Amino acid sequence: MIPSAHHISLLVMLLATQAHAADAPAALKGKSVVVTWTETRQQRHVGEPNFHSVDAGHNLSMYISTAGRVFSRQTNTTRTGSGATEQVSGESGGAYPTRTPLFAGHSMTMVGETKGGARRTLIEFDASFESCSARVATAFQSGKTSVSLSPITKKYVEIKSVTANGASCSVKSGNVLAGAT
Repeated sequence: MIPSAHHISLLVMLLATQAHAADAPAALKGKSVVVTWTETRQQRHVGEPNFHSVDAGHNLSMYISTAGRVFSRQTNTTRTGSGATEQVSGESGGAYPTRTPLFAGHSMTMVGETKGGARRTLIEFDASFESCSARVATAFQSGKTSVSLSPITKKYVEIKSVTANGASCSVKSGNVLAGAT
């Protein structure tokens, strides 16, 4: 069986970022990076017969510790409500997408793997690591949908397409996750 273009793009997206993984740059240690974006996706709860359009807002907040570990919280918001997941680099996301941070030069890539797909958030920093820009893309395995637990409904959601828009990025001194519950 010959892999489809979607399957190849997913593999290239994941392998290309993993091949260039490095330690967090010293200039980012002790800082936070916040990426926000919106997306429109076709989704349904697993077991429902029909897909429907959902507009969602996302906030991915990350703190790079002085030891170089990445702590992250992703908050998703839809008209149904809001929910968040928290992770530490190197730990599984369990039923939620596992987020893996990868550093190369003046960029950081956060790869969120799900059953059947992956989201890549590419963050590019200026020379001093004081500002950044971001791009968000989602890929699916050939003939598959992405399935993961919704932090909002606490039900498994199946997604068949995603269009991300309006990604913005900022760098802040200190830990934006401090004091959170």
